[in-house]
This record gives sequence, structure tokens and C-alpha cells, in this order.
Amino acid sequence: MENYFIERDTLEKIVDPLIAQKYPNQSAEAVKDIRDENIRKLDDLLLDALFRGLNKLQIAEVNIMFDQEEMNPDAFRNFFKKAGIDVEQVMQETIDKFAKEFLGGQNA
Repeated sequence: MENYFIERDTLEKIVDPLIAQKYPNQSAEAVKDIRDENIRKLDDLLLDALFRGLNKLQIAEVNIMFDQEEMNPDAFRNFFKKAGIDVEQVMQETIDKFAKEFLGGQNA
């Protein structure tokens, strides 16, 4: 089982409607690989967008949280708030960009 920064269920709720829009009337089996690939891609994009603004000390601090398996969403939310990063805004902007690229991409 793969590890995701964002819960897989949440990623599926974002990716699935985009797949349905881009590939209407396709079975789940027909788009399975595309779905899995884009769930992973979106998770990577969100992770990169959130961590891009952190300095080395903040990255070390958040790595300690990961090492201690401090996966409490509130702890992460508080960490990013303290770091001056608006998690909801960064995530929404990243999701919007992903959706635009996915729907307008070469497979359209």
C-alpha cells in the first residue's frame, strides 16, 4: 500500500470527477491506471506546494513530526500556520492548477 501525504479518499474525491469529465462513459477498469497515476501526481503536487515555502529549520522540524509519526492533521495545520503558510489556499490553488492541466492536457 502506498503512502500519501493527503488521505487517499480525499484525493479520490478530487480526481474522480475530473476523470469522469475528461473520460465520460468509461468504466472504472478502463481508467484505473490513469486514476492511480493522477492520485499520486496530485498528492506529490500538494506535498511540493506545501513544503516549497519552508526553510531548512522548518523542514527539519516537520521531518521530526513525520519520524515521530505525528500524523495529527491539527498538528500539521498548526505547524503550517506558524510557518505563515495558508494550507487551504495553497491546496486550493494547487488543485485548481492540477484540474486545469488535467482537463486541458494532451489526453483531452
